[in-house]
Amino acid sequence: MAKIKDTDYLFSTARVRSVEKNMLTRERAEKMIDAKSAEDAIKVLYDCDYGYGKEIANVKHFEELLSAEHKKTYEFIMSIAPDIENFNIFLYPYDYHNLKVIMKSEYLGKEPDEALVDTGSIEISKLKYAVRERDFSELTENMADALKEIIETFPKNKDPQNIDITFDIYLYDEMIKASKKMNSDFVLNYIKMQIDIINIRSFVRLRKMGKSWDFFSKVFIDGGNISKKTFISSFDESYESFADQIFIYGYKEIFIEGIDSLNKTGMFTNLEQLFDNKLINYIKSAKYVSYGIEPLVGYLLAKENEIRIVRIIMASKIAGISSDKIRERMRETYA
Repeated sequence: MAKIKDTDYLFSTARVRSVEKNMLTRERAEKMIDAKSAEDAIKVLYDCDYGYGKEIANVKHFEELLSAEHKKTYEFIMSIAPDIENFNIFLYPYDYHNLKVIMKSEYLGKEPDEALVDTGSIEISKLKYAVRERDFSELTENMADALKEIIETFPKNKDPQNIDITFDIYLYDEMIKASKKMNSDFVLNYIKMQIDIINIRSFVRLRKMGKSWDFFSKVFIDGGNISKKTFISSFDESYESFADQIFIYGYKEIFIEGIDSLNKTGMFTNLEQLFDNKLINYIKSAKYVSYGIEPLVGYLLAKENEIRIVRIIMASKIAGISSDKIRERMRETYA
């Protein structure tokens, strides 16, 4: 993988800045939320250049629009990036998602097609072939190792959850390795933050479920800033005590706020929202970089966040949920 030079990104940064004006701003999101109907809400997306000017036949099929926008975003970045290999790291989650679906489908004896995502570093047909023929030559080393482990262990435990756990551990290990090769602190810190947040979520959910620290240690993902020891030593302690231990990593205040909401409502909604906002606020720093890989990565991740926001709004509008309730679920926008 080629070493990154910021000056290599002069042209591509300019291209990204030119399309950022089409992104979903907070004002545009509010317009969607306040729209009288889902049909009116989706018109805002057409103004943001979703669908290449082509409207979908039925507003309930809005996922088709989001899927097309997602693919368009990646194709755009790949078309302007000086070294496209540096961006495979953001496609790996879709590869691993597809491998999860294909493996589970094999064990259940059904076709996986509907749940597969057509955005990844490896074509779906190649992933299917790799699993079917047990030929991993087209896969990364981590993907191959994850499959070998699952093929060996699943017949013994028959637990589909272990498929998810195994793939997730190998995925984030691969992303950490890739981000280090990129020589980009911006990307590495983002991946580390993702891992920390996943581990904190698991920590809280498993405690609520009455699971033991031993079970948590099996789902823990290495590579973040917060060590496994920190979680394990706090597993039987109060949340306040744990919050003090993660203060130096910048999670204390949002953790306490999220836990307070969880205790009052019994729902994880606010905690999830706060963590998502922390990630997007980190990504926003890319807007202040004159040129380099950061503006491209920032735009790519911001569009993924934007699509999640649109999904929340559209699904809520179709379900007839009030504007005030939708606002409670809203994430921060990038633009």
